[in-house]
Amino acid sequence: MRRSMARVLVVGTLAGAAAACGSSGGGAPTPPPTGTGFFIVISNMTFTPADLRVPSGATVTVVNQDATQHSVTSEATSGAYTRGSVGGVAFDTGPFTGSRTFTIPANAATGTVIPFFCTVHTSTMSPQNGSITVDPTAQPTSAPPGGGGGMGGGGY
Repeated sequence: MRRSMARVLVVGTLAGAAAACGSSGGGAPTPPPTGTGFFIVISNMTFTPADLRVPSGATVTVVNQDATQHSVTSEATSGAYTRGSVGGVAFDTGPFTGSRTFTIPANAATGTVIPFFCTVHTSTMSPQNGSITVDPTAQPTSAPPGGGGGMGGGGY
């Protein structure tokens, strides 16, 4: 009886620990992106594209293809490496692997440029900062190959 209880306790503890390790900020798992949309890919410590153009109201999918966690976090001034907003637009995926999404507000003004950085690696990314420019003529692109299967979410 004692041995059985000990096994249940150990198995229950391990299951809880495994569940906790898989979480990086909440939300449901995001399947690999398919179709078309607006994408930022992080691969080999590099943001691609360095300047993503999106219309207001667009959903941006960030695909982290590296084995380490990254974030895409808005900042008020490029190179400040602190969370911030420009023209009322702010976002923060939080550190993650796989993919995350966020939405640019529908009322974001045309021409607004929101710089972003990785809170995990700050100035060691290439480029050190990226940006999102609100452009009503921006067109979606095809999903990047290789997707990502991390956690969803990412409001700021």
